Amino acid sequence: MIVSISLDNKKGGIANSLISYSKALEMIHEEHWIILPSDASVIQELSKISNVKICSMSKNKLRLHSYTRFFFHQGLKKIFEKTKWIFVHNSKLLKFLKGYHNKIGLINHSGKLRNMLHNACNIFITNQGMKRFLTRYPENRSKNVVIPHGFDTSLELVDSRISQDNVLRIISAGRFVEKKGFTDLIEAAAILEYEKFPVQIKLFGSGALEKTLTNRIRTLGLTNIEVMGWTSSLTQEFLAADIFCIPSHEEPFGLIIGEAMLSGLPVVSTKTDGGLEILGSNPENRGGLLVNINDPAEIKNALISLQNKELRTKLSNNAKENIRTNFSLEKLSTNLRSLIDDAA
Repeated sequence: MIVSISLDNKKGGIANSLISYSKALEMIHEEHWIILPSDASVIQELSKISNVKICSMSKNKLRLHSYTRFFFHQGLKKIFEKTKWIFVHNSKLLKFLKGYHNKIGLINHSGKLRNMLHNACNIFITNQGMKRFLTRYPENRSKNVVIPHGFDTSLELVDSRISQDNVLRIISAGRFVEKKGFTDLIEAAAILEYEKFPVQIKLFGSGALEKTLTNRIRTLGLTNIEVMGWTSSLTQEFLAADIFCIPSHEEPFGLIIGEAMLSGLPVVSTKTDGGLEILGSNPENRGGLLVNINDPAEIKNALISLQNKELRTKLSNNAKENIRTNFSLEKLSTNLRSLIDDAA
């Protein structure tokens, strides 16, 4: 049995990670208990997975100072005695859990972890770049285990792209926060509009900067880019677009990049650890184009180069093949099986 714990209640990387880990554990017939807030957006989807047992509670009960009392009073200490691994998705929980089990793994969703690492028995990181960073610190060298996320490659996705005109349909998605770099994409859109290059860019997501992004587009008077808000049918948007652009300043792995690639979208990504890892190290087999961080002009140039349909087709095929070969649920389940067997 595996236990996962998350404080997060929003859509995004942690929610998607809980789903992919659950499906991978289902493949190896491993029971998966998940402790999370009762208002977590992912509960309904997790409940459809056969091996998942959900233990949800109010946010107040999930406050850090309440954890010790909660474990004893709710009997979770007995569950932990049967647990092979505890997967923690929020580093704040580590010091409160360390005394309960000797197999605690932090599933890393952020690059800002150094101050919390001594509390984890293992750090499950998603890319080699992050491992190189963490191994600078001697106390962490034996803790790091690279386990990339997995994607459901069995899904039958029907392409609905329209090609009657020469307008490039570009989408971007994520939380509207500064580190995601959406302002850089807006500035790139301003250059494209000035140069009269035909694109239509849609930004999907939600967050603190939503109004700021909308106001910036309005101030610049742009007609080629709009903020759409969050959508529950992002896959359908992928299948109707020509390009996915992720202008992040920081991206540990980039689940959203993998989802776009699985849908056959060529990707324009900044050179973050996540972008470098998932697009592929070999330029000949890469599923997209890499650009420098915080460089709207370079983003613009990459988007213009993808007007070439042959290049888009090549990158699209590379993208799908890279996900199927290197980031499938089957590969994730194999990695988890090895981890569980080593703990036995």
